[in-house]
Amino acid sequence: MNRFIRFAQFVSLVVLIAVLAACGSTNAGSSASQTASGTSAATAEATASTAASSAEASIAAEYRLLTDAAGHEVKVPAHPQRIIAPFLEDPLSALGIKPVAQWSAGGVPQQYLQDRLADVPLLKMDDGLKPEEALSYNPDLIIFLSPVYVPEGSYEQFAQVAPTYVLSDNDSDWRGNLEKLGKLLNDEDAAAAALKQYDDKLADAKSRLGDLPKDKTAVLMQGVDEKGYKLFGPNFYGGITLYQALGFKQPAVVSGNYETYSIEKLAELADVDYIFVISGPGRAAPPVDNPLWKALKAVKAGQVFEADSGYWFNLNSIASGLIMDDVLNDLHA
Repeated sequence: MNRFIRFAQFVSLVVLIAVLAACGSTNAGSSASQTASGTSAATAEATASTAASSAEASIAAEYRLLTDAAGHEVKVPAHPQRIIAPFLEDPLSALGIKPVAQWSAGGVPQQYLQDRLADVPLLKMDDGLKPEEALSYNPDLIIFLSPVYVPEGSYEQFAQVAPTYVLSDNDSDWRGNLEKLGKLLNDEDAAAAALKQYDDKLADAKSRLGDLPKDKTAVLMQGVDEKGYKLFGPNFYGGITLYQALGFKQPAVVSGNYETYSIEKLAELADVDYIFVISGPGRAAPPVDNPLWKALKAVKAGQVFEADSGYWFNLNSIASGLIMDDVLNDLHA
């Protein structure tokens, strides 16, 4: 009897252990489920947070907040694809960048750049760029060289079309402006390469010319009418390349940077070695029928050369390089 009771007690104990084990398993499963659920929620939250942060970082990476030369705070695209930059086509081309539309006057673009820009539509620039025309090209960045290139009172209108950036407060500093443009467009390496290419070309030109520029005088002339003409000084477009870069002697008659001289002043060019005459559509011819012109040393020696207004009336790396080519070809250096 006692053995039966002990056996019954043993069976009861086994059943109790089994029940407790089942409960423990259930509780553990429930706890594990809750833990897994909590972990999943936490993971999802972390993932969402990371995605949001990545999205914010991506948006921030697409734009940079920059202050331009006129003091405007501009939200500039990190990598603009549709640029309008009237009269900055030379430095843009030097960087290997093609604008969405290009400068023109009277429907004529800068011809010397057309090997690069032949398929680029022309802006109607006769009365300055208009915001509505800029809008028609759907730009993502508009660049003006300096404040004087921004049509008066129109900056805010352009800024509503696209981020609008004024590049420089010195439109004659072509080297500095090329560097600024490279920085603005996130392509400083391309700007450095373009400047090196220019410097190498200049070094080669000076080497080929040797001491000739030190011994020879030159002028860059623009015809006006039968009563006068203009001379480019050492700080004006092609005059900069002729005098500062290549080092030709400047005759005493040259004063200022773009002055008009009476026809009688031709006599003061009597001993000038080389005369470069601005040429091109709409440009006045030199006074070839005037006796004073015929008496000039350069005229008698056949040392009068055409200077294409497209790039001699310019100051940028590509234009200046073409001026050097002209000088070397004309002087057979």
